[in-house]
Amino acid sequence: MTRMPFFVASGLTAFIGLAIIFSVGPSSVHAQTDWQTVEIKAEEYSFTPRRIQVKSNRPLELVIENEGHEPHQFRSALFKDQMIEVEIGESAVRGRNIEEVDIAAGQTARIKLLSPPAGQFDFQCRIPSHHGMDGMILIEADQPLPR
Repeated sequence: MTRMPFFVASGLTAFIGLAIIFSVGPSSVHAQTDWQTVEIKAEEYSFTPRRIQVKSNRPLELVIENEGHEPHQFRSALFKDQMIEVEIGESAVRGRNIEEVDIAAGQTARIKLLSPPAGQFDFQCRIPSHHGMDGMILIEADQPLPR
């Protein structure tokens, strides 16, 4: 019987353990969670839809596609005091109090909030020449998900 040296067996065990951990990482959590996904189109000079209605206490993903020829911003008080994750292309950032997301022409931004609070939150593009590019997110109170 051939025996592996201890360090080879230990390394292989550690590698398999990490592979298992990463295989059930965020993508599995995302798949198992009851996400609310809202698609928003940004163009010159409007968002569609302008009014969005979702539930609180359920993870929310805003998918904002800039179909225009100019860059746009997506800014909302909804992000204040919230931990959010923003993905644009291959780049991702996670943080608290992210005030706005800049979206270049032709790009799509994904903004994820795990537990959006109930309330009414305006959103807008704050680029000076894009006045009137705004909307509202209504987040209705919902029962918390069981743990």
